[in-house]
Amino acid sequence: MSTTTFFCNLSVPILVGEDRYKYIPIVGVFRSIPFDQVDEWVMHPDGQPRSDRELAAEVLVEIRKPLGSSGRTAPHAFEVGDILQLDRAAAIVVSTFLAALPRV
Repeated sequence: MSTTTFFCNLSVPILVGEDRYKYIPIVGVFRSIPFDQVDEWVMHPDGQPRSDRELAAEVLVEIRKPLGSSGRTAPHAFEVGDILQLDRAAAIVVSTFLAALPRV
């Protein structure tokens, strides 16, 4: 797999109380994969689909804060593992990754 990265803005849910979520804006730094390998990437060798959490953990390299007044991003207080605790956050990460993945 390629080691190039790309950035994408997204909002992911975090748990703020029992069954209460808050969506926070983040800049996801994603590891790119060749577009022609996506079909293989989403499946285990035995043909079973991989979970969103597995997929997201593999491609989400870093979480950054959105652009501030300085025009630069900075590391976020949340780590990749924090974001991926919720299945719905992992699903958002994977769908955003697939939508933004360069097609070259």
